[in-house]
Amino acid sequence: MAANYWASTQKNHWVVDKSALMHSREEDLLYTTETDYVKLKIWFSHLIQKLAKRLQLKQQAVATAFVYFKRFYTKNSLRGTEPLLVLVTCVYLATKIEECPVHIKMVAQEAKHVFQVEFGGFPYDSSKVAEFEFYLLEELEFYLIVWHPYRPLVQICQELGMKEQGLQFAWFIVNDSFRTDVCLMYPPHMIALAALYMTVVLHHAEFAPGSIGERTDMAQWFADLNVEVETLVEITQEILSIYEVWADWKEDKMMPLWKEFRAKPSIHNE
Repeated sequence: MAANYWASTQKNHWVVDKSALMHSREEDLLYTTETDYVKLKIWFSHLIQKLAKRLQLKQQAVATAFVYFKRFYTKNSLRGTEPLLVLVTCVYLATKIEECPVHIKMVAQEAKHVFQVEFGGFPYDSSKVAEFEFYLLEELEFYLIVWHPYRPLVQICQELGMKEQGLQFAWFIVNDSFRTDVCLMYPPHMIALAALYMTVVLHHAEFAPGSIGERTDMAQWFADLNVEVETLVEITQEILSIYEVWADWKEDKMMPLWKEFRAKPSIHNE
């Protein structure tokens, strides 16, 4: 494992630009709108979260599963794959990499419970998950260590003397950021700074008496950072844009949307 993000396989092999992400969506966008595509992606992230909660996984493992899922779909379409199998395998692989292993049979069994309402269960057994794991590893190019924004967020908040309530608010923003593609495009510390920026702007940041944060003009603090402000703004806008879609997102609408999306005849066969 690399000693820092800058020497990591994530930085050197898994930073994706916006044009590449748009290219990866082209096939699916022949059959749905951009907004509905984003809603489907939110849904699958929601299903990952539900399975992870059932398995009582730590947030680090959940975040890694999110990243694996997103990386896989930079190379594949939703139409051409089985996202349910993909996301369950992503969760299983993440439990091993993040050192909170769950037996593969347990993962498949719990998936059957979690997806009973929407899908009538999980239509694959553990052997299929094990088989798909090899394909997933190939698509991930065997680069499995993921650096997340949580550690830099905690470090920065501690240095500033931010109270627990503010840290928690910023932490939730980082959680929400995994519904976007910022984890594929930007360094983790920049996502952490964007979450902190939103926390300050939305007046959820409180600092301990005598702390650096209390004595500092936070607007000036951000301006003095040795980072590209444009990048900070881009990340913030990406996160805000997902909130706009999310506000109109309803879980009970997703299965009909998914069935309609999958049922449309293939353009390539016409």
